[in-house]
Amino acid sequence: MRVQVCAIVAAVCWCGAFAAEDPLTLTAAKDTTLQPGITGAAPKYCGMAEDLMIYGPAHANPNFRALIQFDLKDVPKTPVRAAVLKLTFYKMYSAAKTRQDILRVHRLVRPWEETAASWTNSFSNDEWINKGGDFDPVPIGGTYIFDEQTGDDAGKTVEFDVTGLVQAWQMDRMPNYGFILLNTDNDSKTTARPFSRDCKDDAKRPKLILYWAAPPKPDNNWLKPAVMKPFGLMPQMKVEFNTPTLNQARIGENYKAFLSAKGGLAPYAFKLAGDAPDGIKLNPSGLLEGLPTKAGRFTLNVTITDDAKHSGSGKVDLVVAESAGKTSVAAKTAEAKSGEAKTGAKKSGVIDDE
Repeated sequence: MRVQVCAIVAAVCWCGAFAAEDPLTLTAAKDTTLQPGITGAAPKYCGMAEDLMIYGPAHANPNFRALIQFDLKDVPKTPVRAAVLKLTFYKMYSAAKTRQDILRVHRLVRPWEETAASWTNSFSNDEWINKGGDFDPVPIGGTYIFDEQTGDDAGKTVEFDVTGLVQAWQMDRMPNYGFILLNTDNDSKTTARPFSRDCKDDAKRPKLILYWAAPPKPDNNWLKPAVMKPFGLMPQMKVEFNTPTLNQARIGENYKAFLSAKGGLAPYAFKLAGDAPDGIKLNPSGLLEGLPTKAGRFTLNVTITDDAKHSGSGKVDLVVAESAGKTSVAAKTAEAKSGEAKTGAKKSGVIDDE
């Protein structure tokens, strides 16, 4: 979808007279809510609501998470001095006086579809590796703390410092899949519902404000985690195959299984180093599917390439059994031997428990 840009800034920037000291304001290109309990491709309305939902783990409807992405393809490549994610809340409610409930922003590491992303699926035909979205577990530069707040604080505007991540996106150090906002404080009952990009009032939609001149002074909500590291020095994580076993397949029956990996930078591309069993194929997304035609135990040699072009490999066995209506020769032989043993036991006077 086309990025919506504030009219004044757009007129300056896109006419070729962009001034580096002018901030640039972008409106979200897509956003949605991930709701536990919705599996498979989400109903299309999930990406079209006027507000997003971020609920704490102890909420009556726990662990709702918000996804937001901004399109940066037309943004100048000169690294920003500051980038601010700005949200306006339709509703924000903290149920306790003595506890600090924290909203955190994380970097998404897998692409997703606005009208299909759900708790289990990133696209209508693809799944998250981890339910609830694939994201960097280390929060990026900003968090928001409900500081002894009670009651409904509707209309409040909150800003998050996301400078380091936006700089990395600008310089192509990592792909831009957007942000995920969540609350992981175990006893939190907080309700946080920012307006979405589908809000009728443009001023309340999620904004990403980019500054090349002196950035604004941070307020008390801009808290940078101590574990934050410069994005330019990110370690090269090893890509590893992470599928220890596969469900058994059966001749003549549709088979489907997902291969997975860990480390590196998602998403991953999967490929077989040798041939697959007859009737079975491996899609680049990691989906192993087909209608097997030959029984046996097959070792699959898999190579994985992550989004940063780092590679790994691994092996996993796929067992294909005979069709349900056909007993294998080995099974018939075993059954015959079992019957002979029982007959011999009865003739010898041994009591049979059956």
